[in-house]
Amino acid sequence: MDIDLLKTFLTVARLKSFTLAAKELQMTQPALSKRIKRLEAIVGRQLFDRVGNHVAVTEAGQLLQQQAPQIISDIEDTVQNIRDLSGKVSGELHIGTSHYIGLHLLPEYLEQYADTFADVDVNIEFIDSELAYERVLSGELELALLTFPQQKDPRLEHELVWKDKLAIVCHKDYALTKESNPLEQLENYPCILPPAHTFPRELFEVQLANAGVTLGKVKTANYLEVIAKLVACKMGWTLLPTRLLQSPLVSLSSEQFLSDRDMGIIYRTNKTLSNASQELVKLLQTANNNRQYQPQ
Repeated sequence: MDIDLLKTFLTVARLKSFTLAAKELQMTQPALSKRIKRLEAIVGRQLFDRVGNHVAVTEAGQLLQQQAPQIISDIEDTVQNIRDLSGKVSGELHIGTSHYIGLHLLPEYLEQYADTFADVDVNIEFIDSELAYERVLSGELELALLTFPQQKDPRLEHELVWKDKLAIVCHKDYALTKESNPLEQLENYPCILPPAHTFPRELFEVQLANAGVTLGKVKTANYLEVIAKLVACKMGWTLLPTRLLQSPLVSLSSEQFLSDRDMGIIYRTNKTLSNASQELVKLLQTANNNRQYQPQ
């Protein structure tokens, strides 16, 4: 079976829309519909009930949705394992990364990797940490780089690569800075955090709770860079990695007030990584080794 048909099916099933799926896959909607019809002809059952612009997965589709990721993973693993028998580092490397890691931490290593392993076709997907976590578990991604969750799934290997120092920050002229003890007045000012039920939000809430901080009004924004911009407009206070701390933002907390944020690589414990993935893991491990010997 053509695994592209299965990947197309999974995208439609996840987004519940032919239009959105076609946009994400960068193909025309008629071409996408043709793939789904071809897959339905192969399995002999209708996979979607079409209602206007939205679709619902049928019972047959639900069964395929459960098993397709493993089918895709098995086929891709077999092909890659055959290629890896030569010991050559080549083929396709598809990884997911959070926006923060992809923008601020990965580039220097990615450039080195591309120069060293020119025969590897690297595809990077910028996605939220919790979605990347799910897609590594399902086999859709071999590797992902993300903020570690509070509860780690034992089916995944978690290799620490980076530790981020965090600080409570606001604009230098924000009213909070005029308080005699700003850290005791945080609940009286709006806080801007990542959306609920995301790994960074869970981490930040735990950090604040451990520090004895009570939250008042909470606003949300999707990315730390956006949150930094909003705080720079005096919209509230937040937690940020210290690498994003630049004028007009100032830190209200000491280095000991909050714990570090752990970030790194995840991959399945029951899967042998391809040569291309192994080399990326080795390269990123040097970041962790270098960090261990730097003054904190």
